[in-house]
Amino acid sequence: MAKQTKTGHYGAKVFYASPTDLFVRIPELKPLREKTVAVFGLGCLGAPSALEFARAGVRCIRLVDFDIVDPSTSVRWPLGFSVAGDKKVAALQEFINKNHPYTKCGRSDVFDFKVGAMRSIDLTKSLPMAQETMEKIVAGSDLIYDSTAEWGVQHFLTDYASRCQIPYIGLSGTWGAWGGRVVRIVPNRTGCWSCYRLACNEGIIPDPPCAPDEDGKGLVQPTGCADPTFTGAGFDMLQISLMGVRMAVSTMCEGIIGSYPSFDCDAVHICLRSEDGSLIAPKFNTYKIDPNPECPRCHGNSK
Repeated sequence: MAKQTKTGHYGAKVFYASPTDLFVRIPELKPLREKTVAVFGLGCLGAPSALEFARAGVRCIRLVDFDIVDPSTSVRWPLGFSVAGDKKVAALQEFINKNHPYTKCGRSDVFDFKVGAMRSIDLTKSLPMAQETMEKIVAGSDLIYDSTAEWGVQHFLTDYASRCQIPYIGLSGTWGAWGGRVVRIVPNRTGCWSCYRLACNEGIIPDPPCAPDEDGKGLVQPTGCADPTFTGAGFDMLQISLMGVRMAVSTMCEGIIGSYPSFDCDAVHICLRSEDGSLIAPKFNTYKIDPNPECPRCHGNSK
């Protein structure tokens, strides 16, 4: 339609943005229109991952974090100063709803919740116990995506995913952002989290490179922060997030003809530096996670 102005006419541009129009560009991702992902941890790994899931057309994203946006983290967090002081879950929810309207991320899909806490952080409110909250988060989810980068939480969530019989993807970076890990645990098909850790401890799966904790290379204590944090560039951490999203999407599309291809590995160790800290092109080492004979959970049962 043309509109008359004082200086003449201009034509209004027509855009096409239905789900059909969007998936013309990403046909292998169509199965994601039926999938729900629960993202635990919305830091420099989880926040960009959640945005990539929305961009990829995932039907529903559940966001789980208890923290607020600190403006000093904008060097590694995707939304910047404009959301400083907001809850991470609320900031990402608002962005997703405004920019990716075909992905559901409603009030019932955001959880101001810390895994391991008996109740929500705000003790002034009457809130359900942790078990009840976990059940709401996971109910109907097709995958648990764990970007908390905390080993205790990772162990708990892998066990929880196993009990619920849904796949688990966990990712973390090493100090200095010299490398990272993406780990997939699939119930009744792979070994468990303990099997993976045993394989790492035994050298079967070598650890990715990590900066030494000296001269501020590995950990720093920023002013105003209660806990130390790791050093490392946001663009390096994005390599880990994107690998995690690829693994998650591949897992959710698995077995569907014409969809995004399957991975033939369960763990990806990402090397961004050499052992002496020299910069290298990203190197992705892939491994299977088999049941370990020493694992008290798997008891060495073969797949």
